[in-house]
Amino acid sequence: MWFAERPVLQVALLENRLVIGRAGRRRGEPNGKTEVVAVAPSGMHAPAWHPAMAALSTWLREHDLKRARLHVFLSSQLVRWQLLQWQPQLVRPQELEAYARLRFRATFGTVADSWRVVHTEPLPGRALPACAIDETLLAELDSLQSIGETSVASVVPYFSAAFDHWRSSVGQKMAWFGVAEPGSLTLGLLHRGVWHGLRSARHTDPSAAGWRSVLPALQAQIQLASGFDLSREPPTVYLVGCGTEAERERDPRLVWLAGERDDRSPAQSGIERMAWGA
Repeated sequence: MWFAERPVLQVALLENRLVIGRAGRRRGEPNGKTEVVAVAPSGMHAPAWHPAMAALSTWLREHDLKRARLHVFLSSQLVRWQLLQWQPQLVRPQELEAYARLRFRATFGTVADSWRVVHTEPLPGRALPACAIDETLLAELDSLQSIGETSVASVVPYFSAAFDHWRSSVGQKMAWFGVAEPGSLTLGLLHRGVWHGLRSARHTDPSAAGWRSVLPALQAQIQLASGFDLSREPPTVYLVGCGTEAERERDPRLVWLAGERDDRSPAQSGIERMAWGA
């Protein structure tokens, strides 16, 4: 008996957009155009992810795909980040989980109690990047199975996916790594592969270079907290996401990792790349 191949969709969820790409035989291999769906902002009391999720549900019903398999990337606007300092006294996984939850609650308040906190593998002496995702959003993604038996294979912050994709390009030297999205910039400071700062900031500049309005402030905040003196030899800034190739010409210390044109990013904005985690 022959079984139809399951369609694989690459999906990026943002506050004001939904990006959907159809994968080829291998995951991440583009097949056809990537579709960008604009969505209205959420209401005053609705979660920020609600419009994109509603648009995704509508899109799946309209296309009537059966047993589709989704790989989902979350905008930094739908994720909260913390850089947890190494705590040698926390020897059990349960203790680390409790510590991470306390840090998020101390920073964001009681709303953090309804978030799922995840983090990278702890390494002795190294700060630990951790993120929090709304549990209700994850439940909504699970509920997509009622639409043609859709399944969600993975849910990953776009920042994490982009860094994993470009990690080798950044190398081991002191460097900034940032992800530019419509209305926000997430920036981290790396030295020898270790994070020494990680922050996000929003902006209202609608242009593809809107991230420039918040870059200096983010750099200053992270540098101050890290204790490094970066004035003598400012690190290279590696950026990925929504921007243009012209950005690298304006700043010799800027490397636009997603500047190359290919089938995954036909538009200059680069937003199509978010569906591929690159």
